[in-house]
Amino acid sequence: MGKFNKELLVKLLCELLASLFVEFIGCAMPVQAGMHYAFSWGAGVLASTQAFRIVSGAHINPCISIASMILQNVEILDGFLYILMQLIGSALGYGVAYGLYFKKGMSTKFCVTVVRIDPWWKSILLEFYMTGAWVFAMCASWHTSNEKLLESISLRIGLVVVAATLVGTEATGASMNPFRSLWPAVVAQYWDYIWIYLVIPPVTAALLGVCWRFLYLQGKDESKAEE
Repeated sequence: MGKFNKELLVKLLCELLASLFVEFIGCAMPVQAGMHYAFSWGAGVLASTQAFRIVSGAHINPCISIASMILQNVEILDGFLYILMQLIGSALGYGVAYGLYFKKGMSTKFCVTVVRIDPWWKSILLEFYMTGAWVFAMCASWHTSNEKLLESISLRIGLVVVAATLVGTEATGASMNPFRSLWPAVVAQYWDYIWIYLVIPPVTAALLGVCWRFLYLQGKDESKAEE
């Protein structure tokens, strides 16, 4: 196995571990916990970003990988491999959380994201807004203007996730990540509005990634944005 493949393998392992950790930490806290729930997800993202950003970029979320591919920060094939690892990692993280914290008598909707806002279509706008906040925060962190501020990026990304989760928890469960909602829905066999969680975040990432590259950067590579 060549050097390049070894490096890629390590990056993929980091994405798997980061996704596992975030899903586990987030699902360990019930939605009813309110602010604690928001800080649980945000802290998981913060810790994973701090630990794995220097290796894989700590995408954690397929939406971030989609935006990264559009901005050409990762190769297309590598990006899809990242997404595969995030899928597996989030499944493992949910499984660990379920095995440790689910007890008889608890709701079968363990860690399930549920649309509670009326009318339901408002949940589309909320998921777009929350996912967009995370995507734009990551796009900004990749910009050359942030090269001297790397030590605080994990804190900033974590706080963005906390803020977005606080905004959306009561209405949608604040998914922002299709895999975060997929595995709880599979286990609980709860499919109400699941398409919102599986479709809206990736579409948001694609739209905003294009906007960032062709409107803000005006089509330039990230490394040439300030030339």
